[in-house]
Amino acid sequence: MEEIIRNEGVANANAENLEKRDLIINMEMGKHFLTYAFWGKFFGILSYVGAGFMFIFSLLYLFIPNFTSSLNSFYGEYAGVLSFLLFLFCAILYFVFGWLLMKSSKSTKIGIKENNQNQIQEGTKNLALLMKFMGIATVIGFFLYVIIVIIMIVNGVNTAVENINY
Repeated sequence: MEEIIRNEGVANANAENLEKRDLIINMEMGKHFLTYAFWGKFFGILSYVGAGFMFIFSLLYLFIPNFTSSLNSFYGEYAGVLSFLLFLFCAILYFVFGWLLMKSSKSTKIGIKENNQNQIQEGTKNLALLMKFMGIATVIGFFLYVIIVIIMIVNGVNTAVENINY
């Protein structure tokens, strides 16, 4: 018990010390931040391109019936609309991912180049927001995979039962 109290005291002291002192970014850390900013911008641009392609494909699924002809047997006449919505949702996710990455990279690069603490803070804030967004999207995606697997199992069992009865 005494060790827990001592550890909490150390944690509180460390938090107080962090608030009292300014962050010092040495040359090596600055290089790492600039490398992050470069690659962040690169992946942000790729995200915009991916979002654009997904948006184009979503429109193709909506307006060209031949794109969904093989899906019509499973999903009926709404296959085009469902495909449009799925691709549009993915395009929006990619766009938001790219936007947050570009904002973070730009602020971080400006902050390092101009030695501006506020810009670096803004860049890391946007990076934290991006990580939160990606974490939430990953958890939602995981649960969607679980739901899809459950639906597939139920459909498989139903199909097997129907075939046994014949």
